[in-house]
Amino acid sequence: MKKLNRQLIKAINWALSGLMASAGFTGCVEYGTPYAEFIVSGKITDTEHQELKGIRVVVPRVDHHQRATDNYLPHQHIITDKVCDTVYTKENGNFEYTYTGFPTNDSINVILQFEEVAETPRFESDSAKITFFSSDLRKGDGWYKGVAKKEIKIQLKKKKG
Repeated sequence: MKKLNRQLIKAINWALSGLMASAGFTGCVEYGTPYAEFIVSGKITDTEHQELKGIRVVVPRVDHHQRATDNYLPHQHIITDKVCDTVYTKENGNFEYTYTGFPTNDSINVILQFEEVAETPRFESDSAKITFFSSDLRKGDGWYKGVAKKEIKIQLKKKKG
């Protein structure tokens, strides 16, 4: 009797496993969150094209824009990620900032602020908004949706007076 019960349980397990596999349930489950890299690089000069070293590049926020689809209706079209990151320009005026985050189905705006770090700044502060579209992403695989790069040039104006 015990042998018959064991065989019956084994047969039921095989049948249930077969049904679950045919319904799309498998033993291999992938956990994680999609992510991508958005890289902004650039050069900061003055209006006379002199490279500016030590300019602070602040990223106060990144705005994620969601587009409605047949399967998804966002409760808000813009989701703001307050990142508060900072990088500085090198000797040659170059900088590079990488934001790693959740890729949206539409676009991402990286907000940048440029300011001189000095007791008496010689240059006006400036800002820029860099837009990445989901179609800009390259070399993605699995959860990693890829990398997108943009290059910018910023000219800071001298303060008057």
